[in-house]
Amino acid sequence: MQPALSTDLVQFESFIRVPEIFFTMIGVARYGEPKRTLQAHLKQLLFWSSCANTGFCLIIEHIYFVKAAGNFTNFLQLTALAPCMGFTALSFVKIMTIKLNETKLTDMLHRLEALFPKSAALQERYGVFQYNRESELVMKSFSILYMILIWMFNLLPLVSMVVGYFTDGTWHKQLPYFMWYWYDWHEPGYFEVTFLHQNWGGFVSAVFYLSTDLMFCAIVLLVCLQFDIVAYRLKHALPDDHQELLECVHIHQTVIELCNELEHMFSPSLLVNFLSSSVIICLVGFQATAGITPADLFKFVLFLVSSLVQVFLLCYYGNKLIVASSQIPYSAFEGQWIGASVSYQRSLLFIMLRSSTVQKLTALKFSIVSLASYSKILSTSFSYFTLLKAIYEPNEKNAK
Repeated sequence: MQPALSTDLVQFESFIRVPEIFFTMIGVARYGEPKRTLQAHLKQLLFWSSCANTGFCLIIEHIYFVKAAGNFTNFLQLTALAPCMGFTALSFVKIMTIKLNETKLTDMLHRLEALFPKSAALQERYGVFQYNRESELVMKSFSILYMILIWMFNLLPLVSMVVGYFTDGTWHKQLPYFMWYWYDWHEPGYFEVTFLHQNWGGFVSAVFYLSTDLMFCAIVLLVCLQFDIVAYRLKHALPDDHQELLECVHIHQTVIELCNELEHMFSPSLLVNFLSSSVIICLVGFQATAGITPADLFKFVLFLVSSLVQVFLLCYYGNKLIVASSQIPYSAFEGQWIGASVSYQRSLLFIMLRSSTVQKLTALKFSIVSLASYSKILSTSFSYFTLLKAIYEPNEKNAK
């Protein structure tokens, strides 16, 4: 195989380009960006104003929910509003994870960039191109899915209004989300402002959600790349090459530290994500089977698919980290240690013992982020869904 040309070099920034595009949209500083410039202050203003608007949306959603609770005729509205409330609240938790750990995250990216293979030969040897292709495919697909989802929710009422106008000549004003207002939002001027305010809140929530998850996946993928590099170097190290062993140990220790920092940074939001996802998937699934209109059906089926994909993505990359870190002792054993000196064999044995502890991410130690966790979340969601259907159907018959 011919070595890659220098023009085909994969840049470190390509792994985090997509989440940083979304960070720019909501005013979060990009990696390596100066923080004391006019542009940085304007971004801060954009971020906090976006947070304020989205927080306001969450508050008036809760007020609407409390006012509507207890009236069974609003049950479908409540189960439609609840996943949106959960989505917005979780998006806040996620973006605050990034904002509160901004310095640590920047330091983590600097350390990963220092370890990143920068020559064409090394990138070819360690499969960086394959990693980059996976990163681009996952991030672009996930971004498109979530952008379609949020704009379906935001703009479907507008489409319905236009269709209604051409059908009977009147505007049946609708808003994207159920929220409580102290004024009559049907009035001219009020409606337009309220509609834009809800669209902004919905879009920002989606970007909060999306950018954090994509950055998490990018960091895990870069950490997995480093584990693969250590495994490759141990497997192909020459007998008695103590310098190579020392370099492998240094990289391995650095990557373990990064895993610990990643665990400390994202573990609380992962717990909230796992707990809320079961309920969100249940409620969205219930809406999709509750006899709603075809337009709402399509909207909630898309919401269900997006929620399933989002949780799967986190669990998939958590599982990928477990697999990548577990290969180190096996790769060391497959190396060229037969015939090497006793000191070299002893050093290799210490490496194998140290690397036998698998690196993993957890949801505050309550659950390991892995594909096994994904199956548990789906099982719990189905249990909630069955219970909700059992409660709703008899009451629906009584209401009729």
